[in-house]
Amino acid sequence: MADTIQWSPYLEKMQAQLGQLRTKELRQYEGRDITPILEIKNPQLRGGFKAYSAEKLEKIGVGTLSSNEIVHYGFCTIIPDDSHNMPLFISLWEEGEREITFLVDLMPTVDSLIDEEYCKKYLESVQPLWERYASLPGICPVESDVVRSLCSIIYTAARVPIDKEGMRLAVLAPHPEYLKNYISFVQEATEVEDRAKRKEVERKKKALRRTLRESFAHEILRNTVAKTVGDNLLELMRIVLF
Repeated sequence: MADTIQWSPYLEKMQAQLGQLRTKELRQYEGRDITPILEIKNPQLRGGFKAYSAEKLEKIGVGTLSSNEIVHYGFCTIIPDDSHNMPLFISLWEEGEREITFLVDLMPTVDSLIDEEYCKKYLESVQPLWERYASLPGICPVESDVVRSLCSIIYTAARVPIDKEGMRLAVLAPHPEYLKNYISFVQEATEVEDRAKRKEVERKKKALRRTLRESFAHEILRNTVAKTVGDNLLELMRIVLF
């Protein structure tokens, strides 16, 4: 039965990796009070979201929601600051009784087809992780055209049937592993000194975030939790995550 499901420890695994960074919790972002979503608790939903700042990063957004005890959602996003050209880290998790759908990726903040150095540093270096999880059952392209247009060449996405014990943890593994790899990039990152390159990164990052917040978040959140949380909390979730 659904009410006996032991949900995957998504939040715990992601927070364990984020603990490598010196973070500061944010209570306001973009002039908005985000404390109403620290804890979401009503007859249909349980969970909450937090936002953090850290050196070299503008924002980390992380949280989970359980809906009607039959679906468990997890989200973790990291946005670098304007001085660094690191990718955006994106982790999305939707866990049901018999199936898990997920996406984890490092979304480039430059044109990675042209910038070979960037591609080697941030994408090709993660290729072994992609190869490790390429044989997971249910691996498939992202259905959304919007999402595919944003993703890197090493994104991992799947719709995995849960048919035996241990599958939930196996399917969760790419998320903390990709995050661990991303955090190593953060720790080693240096500021972009070239002004033209910095402007390119700023433009690309703004475009990514605008699409994520306006289109992608609409697809993901509007179809899942919007009716339950209401428009105000939905907007705060979009602000915290994207």
